[in-house]
Order: sequence, then structure tokens, then C-alpha cells
Amino acid sequence: MTKANNRETVILERRFVPAGRIVVDEGDTGHSAFLIQSGSVQVFTGAKGAEVELARLGAGQIFGEIALVFDSPRSASVKTLEDSTLIVITRQTFQDKLNNSDPTVRAIIPMLIKRITNSNNAILRRQSSVQDLMETVNTIYENISLAVPSSQKAALESDVLPKLDDLLKAVRSFQEKYVKD
Repeated sequence: MTKANNRETVILERRFVPAGRIVVDEGDTGHSAFLIQSGSVQVFTGAKGAEVELARLGAGQIFGEIALVFDSPRSASVKTLEDSTLIVITRQTFQDKLNNSDPTVRAIIPMLIKRITNSNNAILRRQSSVQDLMETVNTIYENISLAVPSSQKAALESDVLPKLDDLLKAVRSFQEKYVKD
């Protein structure tokens, strides 16, 4: 265990993983997340029988964070693209930090993770109805809106919302014109 002067910077476990190794398997139950200290990883899914890359992450980024809050199966696999050093964040460590945080933060974190999970699942299922598309677009917009500083929310609303509305209207119009139930 590596320990710094401050209790908040305790690193419980570092893990070296050679290039090309699977760190997380889709479908497995997880109880920890990983902070990439060095190296890089590929996040991918085997949805619909084909490997689909979801992201490439590098130093300073985290993967597997959903496992810190929910006991659901991993929604993607992760493999190292190069030799990597990962810092393991256990559910207990996360819970201890969350318990010591502001009550508002404690309430928001699980809600945000649930929304992100729903958005990811909707995208992976490749929703086919206009209603599903509208719900997915609205969820993604809400997630982005939560992440944007309050000084930029008005610009997001005026620049992006009309274009999203136009997109959804065009899809609805196409469906009514060409797609028969």
C-alpha cells in the first residue's frame, strides 16, 4: 500500500497489465473501477455478435465506474492497448469517500450513473422507433446539460435544442411518409 501525507490520497492497489490483456469482461459482475495511471485501454462491446469500440482511454481516465454503485453486469469489456498501470478503486473505498462528501453529492452520483447507463444501453440497442430515439436524445441532452457550466447553459439551449428538435421532426416526417407499420 502506498500512502501519502494526506489520508485522501491513499492508493490501495496498483496493477500492472501488459498490452493486449483483458482487464474487464462484458457480463461479469464488478466491484471496482480502474484509474489509468499510465498506458491506454480500449472499451468495447460484443453486442450483436460484432466487436464495437466504445472508447479509447488514457492516463487520468477511469473505467468500470458503474460497478462502484450498482451490482449489474459489466456493460462492456476493456483491454489494454499498451502496457498499463492501473489504480484499483474498490467499491468500499468509493463508498467511504462518498459517505464523507456533501449530502447533495451523495444524492446526485447514483442518479447520474443510472442516466448514463440508460443512455449507453439505449444506444447499444440501436433504438428503432421515433419515441425511443426521442427518449435517447432527451437523456443525452440532459446529461450534457448537467455537465455544462451554468454560464454556458443558455448557449447550449439556444444553439443545440432547436437543431435537436429539427432532427426529430425530420425523422418523424420520414417515418410517417415512408415507414409502414
